[in-house]
Amino acid sequence: MTQTTKLTAAAAIAALYSAMPAFAGPAPMIEAPAPSPCGDWCSTLKTFGKVYSNKENSVIQELKFFGRFQWQAGSVDGDDFSGMSIDDHFTEVRRFRLGTQVKFLNHFTLKVNANLEDGGPNDHSFAYDSLDEAKLSFSAGDILGLEDVNFSYGRHKFTFSQEAHTSSKKSKTIERSNIANYFYGSARPPRLTISGKKGGVKGSLGVFSTDTDIELAGWGEGTAYYANLQFEAAGGDVNLDFLYNDISTGDIDAFGFEWGASAAYSRTVGSWEIMANILYGERHDGDAVYGFVLMPSTFLIEDRLEAVFRYQFAGSDGDNLKMTSRYARRAGGDIGDKGDTNHTLYAGLNYYLCGNNAKFQFGVEYETMDQEGGDDANATTLWAAYRMYF
Repeated sequence: MTQTTKLTAAAAIAALYSAMPAFAGPAPMIEAPAPSPCGDWCSTLKTFGKVYSNKENSVIQELKFFGRFQWQAGSVDGDDFSGMSIDDHFTEVRRFRLGTQVKFLNHFTLKVNANLEDGGPNDHSFAYDSLDEAKLSFSAGDILGLEDVNFSYGRHKFTFSQEAHTSSKKSKTIERSNIANYFYGSARPPRLTISGKKGGVKGSLGVFSTDTDIELAGWGEGTAYYANLQFEAAGGDVNLDFLYNDISTGDIDAFGFEWGASAAYSRTVGSWEIMANILYGERHDGDAVYGFVLMPSTFLIEDRLEAVFRYQFAGSDGDNLKMTSRYARRAGGDIGDKGDTNHTLYAGLNYYLCGNNAKFQFGVEYETMDQEGGDDANATTLWAAYRMYF
């Protein structure tokens, strides 16, 4: 995005906001929220982004601003594939995003937000980096026997695996598992999606471009097809994802695999929340990549202190897997090489200051990676993080 384009976009947004009161009419009286057990600052954090709300207005029904700030640190100790010791330390503003959402004409929602962290591990820089999401949705109501039918077009988050369906704002672990990230890949491709529900079953179908442009990508590359189903079964929640990635030689590929499937199951057992996720797919060269995630969690102090555990296994027909990107893979030496068998074990504590709106997270993760030739690498990562959003 050029400087001229940025200024033009900023001017257009400013003009829209300045003109909005004329469309929206006088703002309605909003009752003060009930006192929060965490104090007034917590209530403010949850509500101050909503600057206008009036369902009776026929033009503008809601305007709100939102954002998230996530800082973390990691310390890695281990051995690379050559047997050399590694010891490295990282600090990072993991995510810094700001955005806005407007609901208008009773059926439309426009959501746009941007990534403003422009550095990376051990590089604390702040500037416009890229669009996170930019999408327009149309709520069609109940049609063709389906309820709450919604059409959406634009730059979307690719939600594949249970961990990807869970926003980083609400993640129980500091980073997603390695196998989830293999398939999810933080992709933000343009797509057209239709979603709805029937009875207790929710579903969506999507068509993606495989372009990787950091702004609003086009449709000149390959095409991918996505389906999702969510329903209750066996006392818990089932979440199914499927993607087929149809690209030709020379096409940009936002996904990196030909097809993939994910089946996740979540339920509460006593005081424990348990999530299990199986993932399987094939690369364009025919090699299979697969894995399993098991994540139990429980509150040690109700709504305040939570213990989280995660075991992850990932395998591949060949050396197609990498160590966890944050931060074992960055720790130096040959640990950046690939392997075919990956195990990780995570244990952590989350301390909630204001629910998921503000929390501290601490964790330790042990990871091993084996290669077909018999070499192996291992790493232990100590984590600390602060997460906030409004």
